[in-house]
Amino acid sequence: MSYDNNCTNCPYNNQAHLVSPAHITKRANPPIELEDHNSDVLLVFQAPGDIEWSAGLAIQPTKKPGGTAGVRIKKSWERKKKSRSDFNIINAVQCFPGNDGDRDLSPNSMAICSCSKRLKDILNAKTYQKIIAFGRIAEDVVDSLVKTLKYTPNIIKGVHPNGGVTKDELDDLW
Repeated sequence: MSYDNNCTNCPYNNQAHLVSPAHITKRANPPIELEDHNSDVLLVFQAPGDIEWSAGLAIQPTKKPGGTAGVRIKKSWERKKKSRSDFNIINAVQCFPGNDGDRDLSPNSMAICSCSKRLKDILNAKTYQKIIAFGRIAEDVVDSLVKTLKYTPNIIKGVHPNGGVTKDELDDLW
């Protein structure tokens, strides 16, 4: 998937906001699209971090200062005998918002609005039995969009994996 008409008013369109630091690469084919494993369970994360942006996939198991969400998710999957291929995976905001050096920035509200139109199309294209939303932004977007669906998925609100969630709480989500 590449930029589309939903991206026109997005502040992340054409990655102009990514000017520094040097480790932030501009992607040849933004944004990061749905990782589709033909699952009836959709995981919705907030936005890609710099590692996810570079890899082109949401939630990467890379340990770094200020963030280990991907590692926590991967370990939980291992404990529960799950893998990436058991889920469809997307971010509420599909482009990297940038960072302030140590921490990734929260997504801009215009980016959230632009990407929610994309996510709405994805939700309308398939019937999900369960949607797990990680973090407040993902929760708010999912809550807003499911009201327009012709089906009612089981919505589970998970704490952002870096937000103080325990192993048991994370394991119970799957």
